[in-house]
Amino acid sequence: MIGRTTSRILRLISLARAIHPAVDFYQGSWPLAARRVVRVFMREGVNGVVRRAHILAGKPMARRNGRFLPSDKYGDVLPPDAGFTPRVSVIVPNFNHAEYLRQRLDSIYDQTYPNMEIILLDDCSSDASLSILQEYASRYPDRTICHFNTTNSGSAFSQWRKGIELATGELLWIAESDDYCSETFLHELVGCFQNEAVKLAFGHTEFVRGTPPVRRWSTTEYLQDLHVWTWDRPFIRSAHAMVKFGWTIKNILPNVSGAIFRHPGRLALLDDPVWLSLRLCGDWMFYLSIIRGGLVAYSPHAINYYRQHPMNTSVEAQKEDVYYREFELVARHIVRLYRVDRTDLHGQEQALYDHWCSRRGSDRDSEFKALYSLDRIWPLATERRPNVMIAVYALAAGGGETFPIMMANLLEQKGYAVTLFNCAEQATESGVRTMLSPTIPLLELERIELAAEAFADMGVELVHSHHAWVDVSLATFLLGDPGIRQLVTMHGMYEMMTPAQLEGLLPVLRRRIDAFVYTADKNLEAFPADFRAAKDFHRIDNALPETAISPVSRDELKIAIDDFVLCLVARAIPEKGWEEAIRAVAWANERSSRNIRLLLIGEGPEFDRLRSEHPSGQLQFLGFRTNIRDYFAASDIGFLPSRFKGESAPLVVIDCLRSGRPVLASNVGEIRHMLDAGDGVAGVLFDLKDWEIDVPAVGQMIASLADDEQRYRELKSRVPAAAAKFDLAAMLEKYENIYRDILAGTEA
Repeated sequence: MIGRTTSRILRLISLARAIHPAVDFYQGSWPLAARRVVRVFMREGVNGVVRRAHILAGKPMARRNGRFLPSDKYGDVLPPDAGFTPRVSVIVPNFNHAEYLRQRLDSIYDQTYPNMEIILLDDCSSDASLSILQEYASRYPDRTICHFNTTNSGSAFSQWRKGIELATGELLWIAESDDYCSETFLHELVGCFQNEAVKLAFGHTEFVRGTPPVRRWSTTEYLQDLHVWTWDRPFIRSAHAMVKFGWTIKNILPNVSGAIFRHPGRLALLDDPVWLSLRLCGDWMFYLSIIRGGLVAYSPHAINYYRQHPMNTSVEAQKEDVYYREFELVARHIVRLYRVDRTDLHGQEQALYDHWCSRRGSDRDSEFKALYSLDRIWPLATERRPNVMIAVYALAAGGGETFPIMMANLLEQKGYAVTLFNCAEQATESGVRTMLSPTIPLLELERIELAAEAFADMGVELVHSHHAWVDVSLATFLLGDPGIRQLVTMHGMYEMMTPAQLEGLLPVLRRRIDAFVYTADKNLEAFPADFRAAKDFHRIDNALPETAISPVSRDELKIAIDDFVLCLVARAIPEKGWEEAIRAVAWANERSSRNIRLLLIGEGPEFDRLRSEHPSGQLQFLGFRTNIRDYFAASDIGFLPSRFKGESAPLVVIDCLRSGRPVLASNVGEIRHMLDAGDGVAGVLFDLKDWEIDVPAVGQMIASLADDEQRYRELKSRVPAAAAKFDLAAMLEKYENIYRDILAGTEA
């Protein structure tokens, strides 16, 4: 009872301390401050008000004593849900381990986790390995893939690469052929990947030696010198924190058999000849490459047995110069990939130097530095690209939601550490989810107010948000962390706000947002002149990547080859003109000599309402589709009868042009500019009347296009010139320049 009373008193003190900062923050306006408090209370309750009070009182709680808080902000390690059974590709690279192979294979094929494929590899062994592998392949033909080299590759990591190339699973497990594990190993670790930001999960390793194997030591003893985490409980941590506070000093995961990880795709490291030639630290570099930007999970209940015997290459390598040279390669890899300080590498340097002195004496410092030197390593940190958090409102259909996904994919391809933060304010559309590269971590938090702490823990340097609610929410929670910068790309929402609504947001935007990107001049109209003068506003036109197009068959759509087909792709809300489109097509069909058809792609309330009201064969309600360009290419013209006041530079216009088709659209936002081909527009535009669509006028345009083949061909001939304006590389370069400018301000 006393504790509860104390807690209430502390909350009241926090609120009291926040009054004056809050009023000052809202430009001395008590009514404005009160309205904001009420809105926060309605959405987040008393706890939300208290959290905001801490922020406004200048007391953010993201860090303590220079270390990131070891909290459960990323959630718990959960057992796999009954419906969560991703395919695991088990890669078994073997070379002359016949003595241990049966125990290894039995521990794999006896796993309690069911959804596996087992890839058996052999690197031209000279012992009885091949016959054992073939025996198991014949015993389990439905689960086994074999690839046996006739010439030794000379590299253990070339076997890893081959296994990854053959793997079809979402998750991978490289199970070394001389190790073994508990039968629940996969069951314990697979559940970790229900958190879509987890890139790698590892278990408890027992180091064993001899036949029968005898325990020598374990993960607990191996890692006890780090003094950062306990190893008797499961946890989920950020890759950044794991590297900064431990993985720089030593390889936390001493044996690849003890971990499973997401399929890394075409990881550049896999083609690096230097990496392929490594004898000792190649696994360390591999882990560092695949966990970047994400989370790492640990479970002490998944037991791996790491066999140490005379054939282990790592024991012998520690006696040679190559041991110290490979550590320098690891350090170079770290500073190129991770946001670390030079002091973070001192632990590695000291541990390695102690190793050197124990074997070669303390009077040979110059020889050590010839093999490992921070003076050579640290300058490479300038090559690192920053850690970027792309923040979205939801994984739902719409340009403001899919554009940031495309940005995340492009940035990852350029070498950035990228995480996508989903505020999950709407249900996830599975088709939109698949647009995100599977190698990009998807972070979702139980509460958005945990974002500041999580972002700091993950080493985020720049947040790039794409939705007004997300912009303001994250800006508010990040008020106490000036080390994390924020860029906003506007997608037409701010100009739809009332002056009073925008007035309440401007203090947060003024204090936190470093720069704004807009795609249409009208995006600027909502902001006061002094705000525009004080902030950096950059115009960047949208662009989309080229994709392979396979037009949907008209036979599949039950459409005749000589029908005139319009394709409307938009959220199914009234403002996107679905009902008006249907009425205009009906009007045109009554007056045209051709049969006119309309494809409607998208989901929302209008989809359900209109589909029940219009069963006509002239219409096809197709719902959500990821391959919209294939449908545009199967049509004659794209159709965008939008009366949405926030319409700026709709991505579907680019998609349609990339598909080789002109566009019939309302003359709003930047659509005229987008369709401009120099000698005219690649389509037909119509004006709105008081933001309403003149259905008969649009119907007449459709009928004219259907009946006038020459005019249609003229419009279509302009499409290539209009499409050429959307230069993806130029767009990305402009964004990168803004990133650099913003982050240079941080350093200053």
